[in-house]
Amino acid sequence: MQKKVLSEIDLYVDTVKVIKIDRAKIKNDLFISFVLEKRLSKNKNDYSYQDFELPYSQPLSWLKDYIRDHFRVDYEKTLISKKEWGNVYIPQESSIARHQVDLMDLKNSPDYTCIYGLDVAKDSCELVIEYDDNRIKNRTWHIPLRDNQFIIFPSTQRYFISQNKSKQMNVFLTMTCAAV
Repeated sequence: MQKKVLSEIDLYVDTVKVIKIDRAKIKNDLFISFVLEKRLSKNKNDYSYQDFELPYSQPLSWLKDYIRDHFRVDYEKTLISKKEWGNVYIPQESSIARHQVDLMDLKNSPDYTCIYGLDVAKDSCELVIEYDDNRIKNRTWHIPLRDNQFIIFPSTQRYFISQNKSKQMNVFLTMTCAAV
């Protein structure tokens, strides 16, 4: 009997180990964009209205290199960075549900989305990924979000960050990548 997997939804969860990333520098750069309202989109109806620019920095580059290198070693795929931005969620705030592909241009859309916790209060929120298992539609998978942890999943999956149940702001970095 032969088995062939036609489809699967892969999730990768890990923590940055071995090297120390200056998360404070990345967070400060993001807060500058947040305060100055350097949004990816000025249109309040656009999904990326709550996404803020993240300028180049050495710590950001090292973080992207770390994730790319470990993904290549563990899964024999190379991630090529397409876009990155930051999000700040105040207490009681959550993100909107969305995916990161252009349905009219799947060929040039990213393969994977990566969410990284820059500064996340303990037990304050979850990444919720929507999926169907070919029998039941509209299922969800909940992954608690933590400091210094990254989660990689297919960009075709709808996701959102649940309500911030803490009294502090939660800060995240999101990256999209192509896989080769």
